[in-house]
Amino acid sequence: MRIFITVILIFVLIGCQSSDNELSKGLSIIGTVHFPTPGVNADSIYQAIKMAKPDVILLERDSTAFDDNFKPLFDDQENESLAIKRYLKEHPDVSIRPIEFEGRNSYRVEIGLFPQANEVYQKLNEMARSGQFSNQQQEIWDQFAQYWMQMDSLSSESLKALNTKYTDKLLEKAKQIQYTEMKKLVNARDEYNKLMLDARGDSISLKDYFNKWEQFEHYERNNAMVANTIRTMNSMPKQKFVLIVGYHHRYYIKNKIEKQSPEIILSEYYN
Repeated sequence: MRIFITVILIFVLIGCQSSDNELSKGLSIIGTVHFPTPGVNADSIYQAIKMAKPDVILLERDSTAFDDNFKPLFDDQENESLAIKRYLKEHPDVSIRPIEFEGRNSYRVEIGLFPQANEVYQKLNEMARSGQFSNQQQEIWDQFAQYWMQMDSLSSESLKALNTKYTDKLLEKAKQIQYTEMKKLVNARDEYNKLMLDARGDSISLKDYFNKWEQFEHYERNNAMVANTIRTMNSMPKQKFVLIVGYHHRYYIKNKIEKQSPEIILSEYYN
């Protein structure tokens, strides 16, 4: 009888361990820059992937960048593309999956967006230089400029510098100013009722364009990448994942995954 109980306990313990392993999956989020800087390039990203040793690489691309078997079709010179192709040559058993907002580029055009809000920021810069802002508005612009310089400096430093808690906090504050505070500023000024041509060639006010652009870039796109990351990880039995994404997105994705999927164990590639 004692032997029988012992055997049952062993099977229960094994079952619990198996269940825990199935629920817990490891993810390293590597924030990158798409083109070389003095401190970040394809080689440094390749070395980071080597350190992380993933079973699956998740990438800031949509399905159009792959064939039906998820073989990469991209042939560009972006840092991530070069690093991943080099790594896959040496580790052909590693899987790769897209997590970008599906049809991002065509969707942008469909709703009249360019990748950036250049005309709006040019107008903001013009007004700041000519002293047209109130003291409070000027302070917001100055904070934004300061944070942007810090971010540029970090991107020139090293890949590790882009992937720390300090940088995550810096980006979170910078993006709060770039999107939320700037939107308030733009919406409060009549100057942004000026018309521009959107990506479809239609007329739209700078104000309406910025609100639409902010909604897509800050929320819709980031939330899609979060959802696609979680869905893909849940659909695959492999345990060790690496997500390679522009470092401006890292803090948002990381925060959302921590809240929405606490079973995913987040770690840094250099640990």
